[in-house]
Amino acid sequence: MKIALIHSHLNNRGGSQRYVIEIANNLKMLGIDVDIFCYEYNKDLCYPELTSKLNIKKIYSRTDNLSKENKVRKKFFLKEYAKSIYKHKIVKRLVNSLGIDYLLSLYSTNKSAKKVANLIIENNTKYDLIFTHEEPLSVYAAIKYKKTKNIPIYWFCYDSIEKWFLEWKSEHHRSFLRRFILKDIYFRYDRYLVNKFIDKSAVLDNNMSKRYLRLYGQTPLIRRGGIPQDVISYNRKNIIREKFNLPDDVVVIFLLTRFVNYRRVHDILDVYMRLNANVQDRVFIYINSPITDDQYYQWCIRNYKEVLKNKNIELDLKFPENDREMYDMYLSSDIFIFPNDNQTWGHAPLEAMGCGVAALVSTGCGISEVVRNISPGTVFEVGNILQLTDIVENMVIDESYKIISRNQKEYVRNNLTWEIICKKYICDFNEILGNKHV
Repeated sequence: MKIALIHSHLNNRGGSQRYVIEIANNLKMLGIDVDIFCYEYNKDLCYPELTSKLNIKKIYSRTDNLSKENKVRKKFFLKEYAKSIYKHKIVKRLVNSLGIDYLLSLYSTNKSAKKVANLIIENNTKYDLIFTHEEPLSVYAAIKYKKTKNIPIYWFCYDSIEKWFLEWKSEHHRSFLRRFILKDIYFRYDRYLVNKFIDKSAVLDNNMSKRYLRLYGQTPLIRRGGIPQDVISYNRKNIIREKFNLPDDVVVIFLLTRFVNYRRVHDILDVYMRLNANVQDRVFIYINSPITDDQYYQWCIRNYKEVLKNKNIELDLKFPENDREMYDMYLSSDIFIFPNDNQTWGHAPLEAMGCGVAALVSTGCGISEVVRNISPGTVFEVGNILQLTDIVENMVIDESYKIISRNQKEYVRNNLTWEIICKKYICDFNEILGNKHV
């Protein structure tokens, strides 16, 4: 079986990017021939340690074409002028309220999707199936290719169009006009395309399944994320304890995140302030959080200035350079906290569980429904600081994180490795293709 796998932007170390790369590697190990196509690819930033054996074809790389891009910007000064006008608050509100930004984005996305579809055609390879990820560029590229070659499309809907254009534009949450225009007029075109051309769809969790059903009138499959099989066998480490000279009885609490509002890094600082003094002395909070949103980062620094001075809290703004460094952080921790809101899945808690770390996750992330089945007491309501504080205090005092971590790791071992996930995908592929590749 030969498939064309599409992801729009393989340009950084993001969750959806990792998903595609891991899926491609594991499908290859299971005998599936895979070519990856994307609009943008940055080989230095997008998991170079995992992509060396993958055939990735791109339209362009931001680093390779920076000088050319600058020339284009100078040439089309009217476009830049229009952008400057759009930055004005009143103009921006009007444009977004009427959904004009969506129409412009749709126009640009369709142009980019056509380029990706042509890239697959120019590859001059006969594929059995298109496996497309994300929304909307990737799925539109797959549809344009199907119009030419007429092969099945399997769409992994990582994020919905509704989330892209309604929920992520937080400054327009209360715009009734925008919601009406997008949901009742513009999104109908997207619904038409998906229902006409997509043969099978999958999502990560039940919340996204309900969203998909509301948008497209169909119920998708649920296919989880995974971790490499090797991670399960990694030995525990003490790198964080050794680096900061911590006693053996100190409980290391770890966050691998980013400074951006929906990731709610400040929740952990609030929790620490509310812990009993004796518990504060028994924990060390290590926050590895590069700055994605500088405004949010500065807000945290201003509002938690005194808390961050505490010797039991370490803030590291440098993201791990590779997987080994990242896993060493997990393996040196006891508890992992994931307070995110509106998070499609949440790959970091899965990695933590696979490394034998007790994961606490909020109801704002998709993986919470998996964690709730393993250890219900480690799922907390997103933003509920009092509840999270109680969970952390109890886990530190009675050391229940030791038992919880063992149970979570065993579940991951038996259900959530990439090999197990990919075997399910292959069954799906064969069903679409009439089992001729079994």
